[in-house]
Amino acid sequence: MSQYRGPSLFFSRTRAVPTKSEAMRHRLHAVKIYALVVVVSVAAASLLVFRGWEVPAPYPSKFWNALAAFAILGIVCDSFSSRLPFAKVSTSVGFIPFIASVALFSHPWPMLVAGATGFVVESLVRHKPAGKVWFNTAQYMVATGLGALVYLSLGGVVSLDVFHFALLPFAALVFTFFVGNHGSVAFAVSISSDVSLGEAWDRIGKDAIATDVVSSSLAILLVFLYVKLQLLGIAILILPLFLVRQLYQMNEQLQEELEEKLELMVKAMEARDPYTSGHSRRVSEYALAIARELRLPARDLDGIKRAALLHDVGKIYEEFAPLLRKEGKLTAEEMMTMRTHVTRSAQLVATATRLRGDVEAMIRHHHENFDGTGYPEGLSGDQIPVGARIIMVADTIDAMTSDRPYRKAMSLARAVEELEKYAGRQFDPDLVKLVARSASIRRLLGLERRVSEPGTETSAATRPAWAQRIAH
Repeated sequence: MSQYRGPSLFFSRTRAVPTKSEAMRHRLHAVKIYALVVVVSVAAASLLVFRGWEVPAPYPSKFWNALAAFAILGIVCDSFSSRLPFAKVSTSVGFIPFIASVALFSHPWPMLVAGATGFVVESLVRHKPAGKVWFNTAQYMVATGLGALVYLSLGGVVSLDVFHFALLPFAALVFTFFVGNHGSVAFAVSISSDVSLGEAWDRIGKDAIATDVVSSSLAILLVFLYVKLQLLGIAILILPLFLVRQLYQMNEQLQEELEEKLELMVKAMEARDPYTSGHSRRVSEYALAIARELRLPARDLDGIKRAALLHDVGKIYEEFAPLLRKEGKLTAEEMMTMRTHVTRSAQLVATATRLRGDVEAMIRHHHENFDGTGYPEGLSGDQIPVGARIIMVADTIDAMTSDRPYRKAMSLARAVEELEKYAGRQFDPDLVKLVARSASIRRLLGLERRVSEPGTETSAATRPAWAQRIAH
């Protein structure tokens, strides 16, 4: 189950001196988030009054004890959450008691259990701002209410005294719950960032679907144990719940460890060249921004980001050290040596199983020119992996907009002119058009605060210095 932990739902974190365009963008995000919170809240209220409330008479203690037990279990399970490596979204196993409560309590009690859990955990345990408390409480209630509605409409049985399991109603309950939960969080992430709804859904819902489905089976066991053993049944299930929570956390830790190792490799390589410090991370950001504007799937985005981060990692080898520090023009022999960095980088990356294949190919071919004059294999057009074409453009943008020993940084406008000049020859022309109108690239480069200064860059009749260097 996912919770939104990103920037506050009722304010955006702006820079110390935001520009007009930045301020406008933050205000637009705020308006969208207000609208989402209102929609989710109205949906929760509508589901609460959609059907009549059912309270067992004469209020037997068994019912209230069970309700209190599941509310406490939900609070405990949701309190021990772990963070996904994406947009500050967290996940927990709180959905297990929520789903189980649908088969034990009639309307509206499952929704109230979910709402109480969200409110207590967000406000008292995590001390979140009111906006996040309101949103996560409402989206818990909506997901649980929709799931209960579907469960009952398909003939699902609700009882504290008799255990009855039917696959179709339960499967529909689980599916509906996660669509409501992951969908609302994906909307929140999308409208508060530059991430598309499709990417947010892929990362929040799609990537965790297998683990969520397997974990949901514990809800069936929880219902069975509670009907048969009451509180003892909950106690028996504590260890399996803890193990499932550890499974989620282990998956996230493995992902974080991989990213940390990649960063370490890049830092080791960049330590050789003081002039390109931070270059690989910037190229990774630009490549990811371009790939997102192409609306590529989340898996492809991750591959492109990693390939861009590691595209020059082969330069860590000793033979490249003097070439990286050389301030003058490289000789023909030195240029040939420098060109081998693409294959050395690909070979080094291929030693990691998870980076073989697409990531390796993007790194190997990120110096292939669109017209087939590049290296190492002279690929052209669509023969070049799209990720490699993106990295070529991102690499060149950073080379031109960063200070180098042989020239000052260009403005983005000037850099785009150079990209357009070589579109169809060195660069994919469609990607050049995309970069020329890309708002995300301008934000990354801080174009709103930069003024183009004509005359600060020169262009020779032959390929300019940036083109000679980037060809290496």
